[in-house]
Amino acid sequence: MLNFHAYRWMISTLLAMVLFVASGCGVRSSVIVTSEPEGAVVTMNGVNIGETPLQRPFTWYWYYDFRAEKDGYEPVEQRERFRAPVYLWAGLDLLMEMMPFYVYDTKEVHLVLRELEDRPAPQLAGN
Repeated sequence: MLNFHAYRWMISTLLAMVLFVASGCGVRSSVIVTSEPEGAVVTMNGVNIGETPLQRPFTWYWYYDFRAEKDGYEPVEQRERFRAPVYLWAGLDLLMEMMPFYVYDTKEVHLVLRELEDRPAPQLAGN
């Protein structure tokens, strides 16, 4: 017959580890997009995500194409590469997913739009 008192520390440690792993919250990645001037309509990889300033979640650490448009301004396109922080590299990422709290990673993108130039109407020859 097993003597549970002798294995109490092992059972307690195992139970604590199971509870620790089961309570994992994970990583929350998001991007904050601002523009100059504010209120520009932004698309991220061709999907409208709203007007600046805004904050949206993203899933993958890779390249994202941003486009901002606003009346009276030239549209601007910008490609950003979101790199994973060291604590989310292979091997460590599993450990971070098991933490009993959220790990936040926030990227920032700032888009600058230029005003459209006021061009005079073309003159017809002979006038």
